[in-house]
Amino acid sequence: MAASGAPLWAVCVLRLALATVYFQEEFLDGERWRNRWVQSTNDSQLGHFRLSSGKFYGHKEKDKGLQTTQNGRFYAISARFKPFSNKGKTLVIQYTVKHEQKMDCGGGYIKVFPADVDQKNLNGKSQYYIMFGSQT
Repeated sequence: MAASGAPLWAVCVLRLALATVYFQEEFLDGERWRNRWVQSTNDSQLGHFRLSSGKFYGHKEKDKGLQTTQNGRFYAISARFKPFSNKGKTLVIQYTVKHEQKMDCGGGYIKVFPADVDQKNLNGKSQYYIMFGSQT
């Protein structure tokens, strides 16, 4: 029990309820994701995405996400969200990557760009604020 007499889990739930979600994508509306996401056309060699639940999943519709379509390609896609400030607050960024094929070299990364980023011209030299991900 917490010092106030409330169970600890209740305090945790209350804290979670106070969080502000700035961006969330669940891909639950079929192909409408294409209206929110912008594929970079900076390089004709960039691969393209499709919506898929992949080879394995818990729920065929609820587990859909962006899937790469070709091996050995670079990919660049972005979605906008309203500008915000987390000054004095903790910022949590979360995403999920599911690697279904055996890879010698590859990975998935997420970047947070300035609001004025040119989405159609997105490339490896585009300025960003935060980048993290996984590499195999």
